[in-house]
This record gives sequence, C-alpha cells and structure tokens, in this order.
Amino acid sequence: MVTIRGHEIDVDITRELQLYDWQRPRLRGDKFLACSPFRSERHPSFAVHLHTGVWIDSGSDDEEWKKGGFSKLLSWLRNETIFETESYLLEEYGIHVKDIDSVQLSFRLPVEESQLPPLSMERLIEYRYRHPYLLEQRGIQERYQRAFQIGYDRKNRAITFPWFDREGALATIKFRSVTHKWFWYVSDGQPVKNHVYGMNLIYQRGASRAYIVESEIDAITLWQIGQPAIALGGAHLSPRQRELILQSPIQELIIATDNDRAGKRIAESIIRQLGGYVCLKTLRLPDDVKDVNELSRDNLKRIAHSVREIDWLSWLYSGHQKPN
Repeated sequence: MVTIRGHEIDVDITRELQLYDWQRPRLRGDKFLACSPFRSERHPSFAVHLHTGVWIDSGSDDEEWKKGGFSKLLSWLRNETIFETESYLLEEYGIHVKDIDSVQLSFRLPVEESQLPPLSMERLIEYRYRHPYLLEQRGIQERYQRAFQIGYDRKNRAITFPWFDREGALATIKFRSVTHKWFWYVSDGQPVKNHVYGMNLIYQRGASRAYIVESEIDAITLWQIGQPAIALGGAHLSPRQRELILQSPIQELIIATDNDRAGKRIAESIIRQLGGYVCLKTLRLPDDVKDVNELSRDNLKRIAHSVREIDWLSWLYSGHQKPN
C-alpha cells in the first residue's frame, strides 16, 4: 500500500518499476535492488520496498535524496511534479478504503495546478547566472542558452529551464542539479503535462516540421543544428499535449525519443495518439547512444536527414487502437 494524500492506494509497485530501465536490477524478497537512478555508481545501493514503495539510496550524501516515498521516486522516473504523479496513481489504481462514504467526506484534493496563473517573468531575474555544465558537458551553446532563457540557481547549484506556454507566458521553472541527476519544479508553477517545451518557438517560426523528444536538452540540441524541436518533459504524451500539437502549425512530426524502454513506450503513445492526424516519421538512433544529445553535432546532422516515415495504417491494423 502507498499512502497518497492521506489515503492508502494499492499500487502495483513492481509493474511501475518495470516500465523503466535500471542498472543491475534484481529482486530480493520483498525488495527491488538496483544502482541508484539519481547518481552514477557501479555497485547497487538503491532499494525499494515492494509493499510500501519506500526507497532508500544508502550511497547518497544528501538527506533530501537519501530516502523517500514512492510518489517522489515515480515523479522522478516520469519526469513530472509529485502532484501530477499522485494524480496518475489515484486515477490508475483508485482509493483503497473500507467505507467509501468516508472518502466523499474527507478526501480533499489540493488546488488543481491547471488553474494556476502564469508566473511573473521577474521570477527569472534571480537565476541570471551561468554554469559551465550545459556548454562543457552537454554541448549547449551560449546563444541557445540565452534564446531559451536558461539560468542558474546558485543556492541549489541547479540549471533552470523556464517552460513557456504557446503564447510565451512563463508556465513553470524546472531545476536540474549540476552535480547529480536530481530535478524539481517550482511549487507554484503549472504542470508540465499541460504544456509542450519549445511550442512558443514553433509558433514564432511558423514551423510545420518538428522533432519530438523527451527532454529540454534534447530539444535544444536539435535547434542547434537548425531543426525545430519540441519536448514532452515527461514519460508520456498527455491529452493536453496532444491537443496542443494538433492545434499547432506542425504538420510533420519526427519521433526522436530516448533509445531505452521508456523512450520506446513514449514513441508508441505518440503514434497511437497522433497517427492519422499529422505525418509521423521516426529517427533511428545508433544502438550505442541513449538520446540525440549524446551524438556529435556532425553525426546528428548526418542522421537527422535519414528519417523513416511511419506506416501508420499498418501499425494500426497490427493490433493498436486509435484514440477517439
């Protein structure tokens, strides 16, 4: 049982964990063991209790990321806020209580994040600093860091990625640690599932052809070689993101999600939800790279033009279903 917003939810923890790639995973009794997803290590020191979802990263030196509940871990894996993950778990697994009337009386959701107004652009002022991480380790040039208004949080040692809505208003801010794989969002921002990263630039350019990827860095990497790109920022294509894409100038969409289990699952979701509405193509990454950012600039340019159109009707008739 996983406790979410004061209620016990019967979550299939094993099923949720198996949706993602892990390094050196194994089961030992009622525990799932693997290398930590939050940092690099060779010997597994990360454990998840399969009944409660409580996890412990015994090799971590940071109290915030040394242990936690399942919602926090899954929100990291899904690349979204904890509120969004809790909403997913509630919808997927329901509420486990003996007296349903007690739920009607006591179950109170926080203010829906989709009702939150845009953030003030002045929020970005405190992050107008630079850290060499993006340029030196990820190859993101200064001109593109400025174009996407990327900053640096000196207090928490994290890169800041502003997310804008399609009109250019500030929707939320994502923080990405420069020392670990940790990330988080501002507490009063709008959910990323209601936005598409880079969509404001698609409208500005009137781009009819774009790549679709998972992360902000991957999207910027493609923009650097002159290829418009958008990012989902999460582990799935939400209904609102689907709507935003269909309403946009995009007529041709090239799927370039990560070269792992989660990336393949996201690609299938994109095909299922957008096939027949826009022209879909796919970019095949070399087997030895995880995402487009791991490719050199020249290699990315070379394979960017070797995309393959998806035979959506064949895909559909092979047993997949089209959304209503």
